[in-house]
Amino acid sequence: MKPHSGTYPLQPPQHVTAPEPTVSFDKRGCGPLLRKHPSLQGKTARTIRSQIGNGLFKSKFATTVRWQGLPIWECRVNEQSVGSVRAAYVVNGSAATVLYLSATLQKRAFAAELDRFLKRGQR
Repeated sequence: MKPHSGTYPLQPPQHVTAPEPTVSFDKRGCGPLLRKHPSLQGKTARTIRSQIGNGLFKSKFATTVRWQGLPIWECRVNEQSVGSVRAAYVVNGSAATVLYLSATLQKRAFAAELDRFLKRGQR
C-alpha cells in the first residue's frame, strides 16, 4: 500500500446547482385573482419552484386534458391575503407556466372549472 502524502491533489467536487425554474403566468387564467391580490404572484411562484425542485411531491394531475402536449399539474397555494387557492400549471424543462388560479378548493369543482376554462381557450 502506498502511504498517503497528506495533501489532496484535487479540489473537492463543487455542487452544481440547477438553474432556478422560471415561472410565468397566463394573463387570461390568472389575471383576475392577481389583480385583486398582487402578493399571490410571488407566493405562487415560490410554491411552484419548490414543487419542481422537490419532484412535484405535493402536486397532482389537474385534468386528463393536456396543454400543448404537456400534462397539467395542480397544487394548493396558501397566501395570507387571499387564503388558499389552487394553481394549475405545466412544466416544460426548467420553465413553468401557471395557467389558472382559483379560490375553488374542492378537487372535483376545481377540475370542472379548469376544463371549462381550457375549452373556452380552444375556440
